[in-house]
Parts: sequence; C-alpha cells; structure tokens
Amino acid sequence: MKLSDVMSAATGLSAYAEVALVIFMGVFLGVILDLFFSGRRNEQMQLLPLEDDARASSHRLPKRGRP
Repeated sequence: MKLSDVMSAATGLSAYAEVALVIFMGVFLGVILDLFFSGRRNEQMQLLPLEDDARASSHRLPKRGRP
C-alpha cells in the first residue's frame, strides 16, 4: 500500500486545512490590528528600558575592593 493510496482514500481532509488557514488569518489580523491601535500602550513600553536604566544607576551599590 502506497502513501498516495492512503491519501486518496482519505476524503474530506482539505476542510481541515481551510479551517486552519482561516484561524491563522484571524489571529494574524488580530495581532496586526492590536499593534496599530494600541498606540498609547506602545509609547509607554518604549520608555521601559530607559526607566530601568535610570533606576538602576541611582540605586547602585558601592563596589567592593578585593580582599
């Protein structure tokens, strides 16, 4: 028995590929829309590394010398 025989006997499997494609496109479009319409959140996220650097530099512990 060849693989082509098994696949030709399995009818109706193309519907699963179409459903998977529709789900993928929905999630993809959802992510794209979230990126474009969440401007305020993105502006806050841009500043996070700078805030961390400012806090880290102001709270540094003094360096210890070698024993």
